[in-house]
Amino acid sequence: METHRPYAEALRAAVDTLGGEKQLADRLGVDAKDLHAWVEGRSAPPLGAFLEALDVIAAGPYSHGHQRARVAVLPESPSTRN
Repeated sequence: METHRPYAEALRAAVDTLGGEKQLADRLGVDAKDLHAWVEGRSAPPLGAFLEALDVIAAGPYSHGHQRARVAVLPESPSTRN
């Protein structure tokens, strides 16, 4: 289904990052059949699984260690203010 396409594309990228659907299913803690349906675009994944897949993509090849990508917001220093 066309409405599930963005999810499917992101999940495919996460599958490629981890090296297979089984690896991603294990990482997400979901049934491989459910993941396959999401990757094929037949249904949308739960939000938590989708967000975890985005973390996998963000971490790139280092995502095998199950570390989440981290983003920090640093306070603006006085010297950078205009």
